[in-house]
Amino acid sequence: MRSHKTLPLTALTLAVTALLALLPAGASAQVQDHEKLKFPPMRSFTVPQPERITLPNGMLVLLLEDHELPLIEAGARIRTGSRLDPVDKVGLSEIFGAVLRTGGTTSMTGDQIDDFLEARAAVVETGASEDSTFATVSCLKQDFPDVVKVFSDILRNPVFSEDKIKIAKNSANAGIARRNDNPQGIMFREFDKLVYGAGSPYGRTTEYATIESISRDDLVAFHKKYLHPNRVILGLTGDFNAKEMASKIKATFGDWPKAPETKDPVATYQTSTKSGVYYIQKEDMTQSDIIMGHLGIQRDNPDFFAVEVLNEVLGGSFASRLFSNVRSKKGLAYSVRGSVGSNYDYPGTFTAWMTTKTETTAAGMDALLVEIDAIVAKPPTDQEVQLAKDSILNSFVFNFDSKMKILNQQITYAYFGYPSDFLARYRENIEKVTPVDVARVAKKYIHKDQMAILVVGPSKGQDRPLDSFGKVATVDITIPEAKGPAAPAASAQSLTKGKALFAKMVGALGGPAAVDAVKSIRIVGTDTRKGPQGEFSTKAVSTVSIPDRLHQEMTTPMGKMVMVMAGADGFVNTPQGTQPLPESQRAEVVRSLRRQPIALAQRRDDGEMKLQHLGEESIDGTKVENLLVTIAGDELRLSIDPATGRILRQAYRGQDQMGPADYVVSFSDFRQVSGLTLPFKSARTRNGEPHQSMVVEEIVINPNVDAAMFAQPESPTASKEPK
Repeated sequence: MRSHKTLPLTALTLAVTALLALLPAGASAQVQDHEKLKFPPMRSFTVPQPERITLPNGMLVLLLEDHELPLIEAGARIRTGSRLDPVDKVGLSEIFGAVLRTGGTTSMTGDQIDDFLEARAAVVETGASEDSTFATVSCLKQDFPDVVKVFSDILRNPVFSEDKIKIAKNSANAGIARRNDNPQGIMFREFDKLVYGAGSPYGRTTEYATIESISRDDLVAFHKKYLHPNRVILGLTGDFNAKEMASKIKATFGDWPKAPETKDPVATYQTSTKSGVYYIQKEDMTQSDIIMGHLGIQRDNPDFFAVEVLNEVLGGSFASRLFSNVRSKKGLAYSVRGSVGSNYDYPGTFTAWMTTKTETTAAGMDALLVEIDAIVAKPPTDQEVQLAKDSILNSFVFNFDSKMKILNQQITYAYFGYPSDFLARYRENIEKVTPVDVARVAKKYIHKDQMAILVVGPSKGQDRPLDSFGKVATVDITIPEAKGPAAPAASAQSLTKGKALFAKMVGALGGPAAVDAVKSIRIVGTDTRKGPQGEFSTKAVSTVSIPDRLHQEMTTPMGKMVMVMAGADGFVNTPQGTQPLPESQRAEVVRSLRRQPIALAQRRDDGEMKLQHLGEESIDGTKVENLLVTIAGDELRLSIDPATGRILRQAYRGQDQMGPADYVVSFSDFRQVSGLTLPFKSARTRNGEPHQSMVVEEIVINPNVDAAMFAQPESPTASKEPK
């Protein structure tokens, strides 16, 4: 048999000719002249409408049948949201939304609910957003009668168990700890503060202190105030008969008492943006994120549909002006977008934003400003408007590709008081938009002289100073630290005793001369940590060059990992590559270097260091004296054996990727090394739970240290070129 790779040319020619013969007449000519292709008008499409019932207690129920699969899905939208959080408890709705589901009910614990749902392959989830709390259900049709009872129990009878509150608060704190790691996240967050106002519910952020202040009583009060049937819209879609389902819902939720109607406080925001140039310094970047804009519109604005077409022309697709001119032609952007944003019951924001190389920061800003000018001064052409409308209308069908999407849209419209056929009229209204309409709304809603311009990026390397665009205001994104228990007021006696106890500690280490002789130290040992999958151990080699350089190498099953801290700069190298150490981690590493006993001892004459005696206690039967060391704003509590002067324990408030926590480190197995007495074993707890331990094999004082081991690669990111 002849292989197809050696098929004679004549045979191939005959095969292609035969294939072409099957095509419709003129098909090849149409492909060659694609601009002359003619298409029939799009067919009309009727959006399915759910059946609506309102229970006597005020709950609105939407029912939409879908018999494709034997499944039922439900979603409840509850009139709450983070914009109702008290100013001193920002994050309350976030914790409420999480623990509403996980915290159990008066009849089942959260874990029992987990087991119940898992046995049926069912899902119930709850959460919160800016303007609402949501609860969703998904299960097999046959299990719905049982699952909906649990769903109702969660909404009506939550108990908010303390252990689940703790987990939710830890998760919230972890989000706070990492919020400055993502440059675009910083950009959008801080831009909202500039536009809406830092004190507005649309601009404020959760903090460690606001999360810490939230108690179970707050969650119970929040539920009592806001979660009532007349504040709930429940939508269901799936394999059911609407009449029969209406009866089931009435039987399940009908006896839920209605609450008196109340008017929620209106979330305020500033009505004009403070124009100007703003800068956020972030040194662990090789690019700049740039955003500029001001307040946008509400979605019920009569100009909404013309604005939608404007947005498509400006920055909605690969054919948009921003993408074509800034990214493709000028090659300035990794990503670029722009639109006049809209929300349902408060204004969105007009934004034009991009990511560019540090060395093209000013050029990128110029390019955005040129396009903002042009969209007003040089209105979109007939061709641009038609292309934008076609793009919107051709993708319109994806709003209806599932019954759940349609149902969620109807829930949203009902929630915000929009007509139920709002989306159905969308296509008709888009088709009516003319180039004159687009030109008019561009002038009406885009105001270059009212914009706030925000840049996030490193302080060096820009092609032109930012102040060439106007006076620059620096934005501080420092995360306020969580405060631990306040120390007792210091007395002259406690300060005197503190200095004496610290001197005894220095003597126990080896004395001033031996301590001051230490310039570097290398520690080799086995580091054991507790993770989600259990304990794991790694071989660790840490080299410290006092006062502020650290090279830590860890051998793991995934390969070698190296973390380096050199002054204010830090990076981590893994088998996946080299990346800057996130800002929050850098700050904690700096603190950890200051906490080392030798580093503390070397600063014994530092006038900034405060030493306060805190009294005595017993640790595992050993009497200790407690010393509070305050340095550079950090507090470290040392428990010292008065008989030997050795540090047996240190306690401090620290921070990791999971947020702030209280750490306690216990030291043991003291040995002599080069005239110093140092511990060879340590164990650390995090919030009272075992977290990490270290068994030291070798300590070397003043090893030969190659300065190159602290050098940071020139480019920690993969590429600087726009993609």
